[in-house]
Amino acid sequence: MKNPIAILAEIIKQNNVDLSFNIIEIGAVQLTDTQEPFYELLNYFPSSQIIGFELEEEVCSKMNSKAKMGVKYYPYALGKANEKRKLYITQHSMCSSLYKPNEDLLRLYNRLEAAYLKEEAEINTITLDYFIEQKKIGEIDFIKIDVQGAELDVFQGGKKTLENVLMTVSEVEFIPIYINQPLFGEICKFLEKYNLMFNKFLALSGRALKPLILKNPRTPSQHIWTDAVFIHNVQKIKKLSDKKILKLSLLSLIYGSVDLTHFCLSIYDEKNSTTLAKDFMSKAKN
Repeated sequence: MKNPIAILAEIIKQNNVDLSFNIIEIGAVQLTDTQEPFYELLNYFPSSQIIGFELEEEVCSKMNSKAKMGVKYYPYALGKANEKRKLYITQHSMCSSLYKPNEDLLRLYNRLEAAYLKEEAEINTITLDYFIEQKKIGEIDFIKIDVQGAELDVFQGGKKTLENVLMTVSEVEFIPIYINQPLFGEICKFLEKYNLMFNKFLALSGRALKPLILKNPRTPSQHIWTDAVFIHNVQKIKKLSDKKILKLSLLSLIYGSVDLTHFCLSIYDEKNSTTLAKDFMSKAKN
């Protein structure tokens, strides 16, 4: 069966529309063998660019040495201001954060030792808006962010950038595994100001309370974190430009929201007297 992303990309190109995506990935180190799904867009829209951020220079250099055309990684820490901040380095670097681990809470659950505090350091943070302006990147279409509890800080430093974002996938927490960290509800409330509404969770992760160890030690009694998808407010999609509507249709498809893809294509068809929605559904079924 043909890839639905490939099908839609082909239909869009057949309608003489040339798209180019600007994508930001914050917390870009690849922890598994599976690459983030939005990288596939480079296969069909080669003039697109993906800009990633990861703290360690050595890690960024290694990632850049293997990066595809159009992908570049920067060793910058993003935050709500251009300032010095404490970095709380944890037992496993993937859990390091601008917020201090809440060990009194963490120790109540199984298999969270990776998030225990190891040491503290001081780093310089810059805002996303500052970076975009300095590098003359232009409008950003999509943001993927995973910075261990500091997601709202980064969004607060990217207010201008968020005005044009069509979708974001953000890690969120439901309980404060880092002290004073913003939780899911606070992120929802903030993003609403920029016409980004909550769409869905991609998965739910957590742990069981000690001392009971369930058959799978990672089986969540307590849902603790997940990746949350936020999309452009569906009531305002008609006000987007034609190209942005098509971009949102592709981003939606990447994250499994075929209904939103069809919704966007139908709006595009209504504005342009085309049949993209019908063509896509017909070819995707075959």
